Amino acid sequence: MAKLDLSLSDAELYEFLAERRTVRLATSGPDGLPHVVPLWYVWFDGTMFMNSTLGNVTVRNLKSNPRGAGIVDDGETYEELRGVLLHGTVEPADEDVRLVQVADLWSRKYMGGGPLPYGNWRNRVWLRLVPDRVKSWDFSKIPEAKAGARAVDG
Repeated sequence: MAKLDLSLSDAELYEFLAERRTVRLATSGPDGLPHVVPLWYVWFDGTMFMNSTLGNVTVRNLKSNPRGAGIVDDGETYEELRGVLLHGTVEPADEDVRLVQVADLWSRKYMGGGPLPYGNWRNRVWLRLVPDRVKSWDFSKIPEAKAGARAVDG
C-alpha cells in the first residue's frame, strides 16, 4: 500500500501557523537533556518569531546550541489531530528588520491591537526559529488519502 500523504499544503500550513497561538519550543541543555517550554509566537515570512526573557534556561541553552525544534498542534479526537513540527536554528532577532511587522502582528494576535509591553520590560529578547525542516500532518485527510492510495494501488 502506498504511503498516505497527510501533510498540510503550503497555504494550509501558513494559515494553521498564523491562527495558532502557542509553540512548544525544545532546546537542549549542556547535559544533553531536552528542555521544552510553551511560548507565544508569530509566523511571518517563513520564520517563527517568539519573545522570551534573557537568562532563562531556554536562552542559556541556545547560547551553547542554537538548534531547536518547535511543535504547534491541535485536535481533540484522533481524526482531528493536525500539527506542524519545525526544526532549525533559534537565534536572537532583536536586530531583524521585520520586527516592526512582527510587533504589529503580535499586537493584533495577543494584545487586541494594543501596544506591546515588552519595550517597557527589562531583559526581554526576540527570538526567531528559521526552519530548515518542516513536517506537518492533518489526520482529517486520512479518508481522502486512503481513497487516493487505493486508486493508485488498484
